[in-house]
Amino acid sequence: MILEGLRQRGVVRTAELARRHGVSPMTIRTDLAALERRGDLLRVHGGAMLRERVALEPSYYEKATRNLDEKRRIGRRAAALVEDGMAVFIGNGTTTIEIVRALRERPPVGIKVFTNALTHATELAEIPGVEVYVIGGYLRGVSFAMVGPLARQALQGVYFDLAFLGANGVSLDHGITIPSLEEAETAREIIAHAQRVAIVADHSKFKTVTHGKIAQLSRVGIIVTDADLDAGFREELATMGLELLLA
Repeated sequence: MILEGLRQRGVVRTAELARRHGVSPMTIRTDLAALERRGDLLRVHGGAMLRERVALEPSYYEKATRNLDEKRRIGRRAAALVEDGMAVFIGNGTTTIEIVRALRERPPVGIKVFTNALTHATELAEIPGVEVYVIGGYLRGVSFAMVGPLARQALQGVYFDLAFLGANGVSLDHGITIPSLEEAETAREIIAHAQRVAIVADHSKFKTVTHGKIAQLSRVGIIVTDADLDAGFREELATMGLELLLA
């Protein structure tokens, strides 16, 4: 029953399992330890997660061709949220770059676009009439993201109508996560400066947890994903009051 719960949600909590099955937390912890020894799960503080759900960080080029059609549809759907005169932030990633490309096809009037991704900045610079601002910092070669103290300093005194951020993991229990702790720290700063936050991620990122937490789902206003998202997950997001946009 524990493994079935893991297959459905990706993560289980010790206290919840104890209540559901009418046993003590110690009994659950004993079962989790046995399942971990078998290689079926990975124990974490307060519960466990599927071992294959703990995602590692692939390179930018490795991710660029994965689920490309879905990413393009997500990018177009997300770009439709940008209105004339807005100041928007577009974070690094192979899904967020598709927002940039969609804006190039039909750019809103008088927008300011901020980014911490060198890949995005070069393409944004080719869009007529768009003011482009690049957040500086330490360049992570695996993702082409600018992060660290200099990036956080550059964000001081700057605010956005809307911020788009990618994610490697979207979990009901663990929120929005990415593999890099440095990038997660920068993303949290971006969220603090945004009036609205939209997470863009294809369906394969859901029920996955990576190492660096950006925010709980309750801190995010919009999620843009593709129509292959699991129906059960859609219902859970709806009960949380999130705006879910399916491309």
